[in-house]
Amino acid sequence: MAVESISGLNLDFFDKIYFVTLLEHEERYEFSAGFVRELDELGIRAKSNIAYLPEYTTSQSETVYQLIKGEEISGFIFIKDSDNYYECELTNTDNQVAFYDLNNSDNINARNKSYIQQDVNGIITNIVEKKVISSTFSCGGYGFTDANEFCNSFEKLSEMEGECYISHVIYDLMLSGSKFSGLSVDEYKDWGTLKVWNEYKKQYRTLFIDIDGTLVTNSSIQFPPYVGSGDPLANNIKYLRELYNEGKTYIILTTSRPEILRETTIKEMDRWKMPYDQLIMGLPHCNRTIINDFARSNAYPSCDAINIPRDNDNLSEYLK
Repeated sequence: MAVESISGLNLDFFDKIYFVTLLEHEERYEFSAGFVRELDELGIRAKSNIAYLPEYTTSQSETVYQLIKGEEISGFIFIKDSDNYYECELTNTDNQVAFYDLNNSDNINARNKSYIQQDVNGIITNIVEKKVISSTFSCGGYGFTDANEFCNSFEKLSEMEGECYISHVIYDLMLSGSKFSGLSVDEYKDWGTLKVWNEYKKQYRTLFIDIDGTLVTNSSIQFPPYVGSGDPLANNIKYLRELYNEGKTYIILTTSRPEILRETTIKEMDRWKMPYDQLIMGLPHCNRTIINDFARSNAYPSCDAINIPRDNDNLSEYLK
């Protein structure tokens, strides 16, 4: 979730990226080595740090405060929630609040957001926690020109009754004369609960797809039509291409064709513009069963099987 949450930002804008977690979680789950590998794959390992807090904080703003003090951070900072995703381009180091419009949102818990009001120039005139004062809500991205100003404001508010939200820090700075501008974002996705996060993950899937009789009319190495001369099942290929282009589907092609026909098969798939990630050759021509584990992080059922009539060109009716 942490890696996915920042993937919509222009990460080259930042000199350093900090991920904050409890030391207790590292001691219990030993997750950091695997997490660092994910950062490596994303190409940001060199400028990423994992900061471990010795104990729970009372608020997100205190978490940020402890990070700034512990790591001696100065200058511009941008705070990003880990339980959502959005796309935006940061272009300056001004005070700013990322926002999205309720009118463009589905499945949003409106009561769980902070809301902003802006003037005609995009300057924020008000920010309120857990109260709908406009259709534009803060979506968990906050830029501060000076980390030291954030700390000074938090220290002033630290004794306030109830949780000190980042919106409280922003409002306090606004009262002191600081200006914050709105930063509009796109493609907002909220993962505020485990249920919503699991529903989000369900959008992604791996498809194991047989070639003959599913993507092209059935062919054989022994009888005509021979391998490589089958007709494309155009509707199936078009449907799978559309899924693939959405970036949420990993496709593995499977076939009983022998390994010596790999080049022929590759050329055939290229000819019909069938996208895929892997090609598995030489499977026995027999029943195939997928066996997969399930757990809280990969709920039951974690795999499915679909059978369609040979040479049927309406895969979309079976694969939902």
